[in-house]
Amino acid sequence: MLNQTLHKNQETTPEFLTISDMNVNSNIFGWLFAAEVISRKTNSGKLFLDLRLRDQRGSEIIARYFDPPRLETHLPQEGRVVLLEGIVEEYRGQIQIKLIRVQNDDSIPTDRFTLGTRCSIVQLEADFQHLIDKIDDAGLRTLLHDCFSAELMERFRRWPAAVRHHGAVVGGLLEHTVNVTTIAELTARLYPCNHDLVIAGALLHDIGKLEELEGQVGAGFTPHGRMVGHIVLGMHYVQEQAMHVAALEEAKIDDVLHIILAHHTKEYGSPVNPATIEALIVHQADLAEAHLTGFLEHCQKSFGANGWTSFSPIYGGQLRVS
Repeated sequence: MLNQTLHKNQETTPEFLTISDMNVNSNIFGWLFAAEVISRKTNSGKLFLDLRLRDQRGSEIIARYFDPPRLETHLPQEGRVVLLEGIVEEYRGQIQIKLIRVQNDDSIPTDRFTLGTRCSIVQLEADFQHLIDKIDDAGLRTLLHDCFSAELMERFRRWPAAVRHHGAVVGGLLEHTVNVTTIAELTARLYPCNHDLVIAGALLHDIGKLEELEGQVGAGFTPHGRMVGHIVLGMHYVQEQAMHVAALEEAKIDDVLHIILAHHTKEYGSPVNPATIEALIVHQADLAEAHLTGFLEHCQKSFGANGWTSFSPIYGGQLRVS
């Protein structure tokens, strides 16, 4: 049963808190999602908790809880909804919460805080099919239809693209794939290359993440994913499907597999670097999409009191929120 400690000292009822509506020196009382909980110690050795809290819009804020209860069962836990009372403060230009009380609240389903894609899943599925329809090569079209069967698409449409960073949302893998392929397809118009191969390779480049990642956002990697990784898993899956496509010559199969294998480059975990213009286009599209999505997500999650975000080590500074 939910502990009523927070309720009895409040004249108002709790609400779903929105970080962008918080003002410095205001008292808050309501629900947020505990995305991360870290135990730390002060210089004098006293325990305190650092919490990364998320609202229903996906924005995030840091909260600090000094002198927490000694019993672990009374502590806020990562991955659960928490009911909190606190004061909004400003520290080094960023707002944060000084927690007075906080407790897990299982009466609120965690899916109330599940993040989604910027576009609707229905629209992304339509865009995905539209990209397949752009391919003239019969063998590549057959390969894509075989790889993205109806059964597989049921998972692909809701799978996250990552554990923590860009694309770690329901439908993130579909959104990332559509965005990468759109960027790659537009780029392919500017350079002499096999247009169909670019689209096919981009659509397939991350298909191995279905086996690398758990389906629940933030749940982590599968054992198979930790041992093998999505690049090799994706290559093996596409290679197996391609063996049954009579209209697809061996050289073109190798071209598709090379795009999958090279899309991270050796610097970031690929076994090979891009050796074809098509593989290089997909790699650059993947890199651009990751950086752009990461930029937007940092702006969304990190609110400052002056219109700037907190420092981003990835982008080398504070970012201005548009």
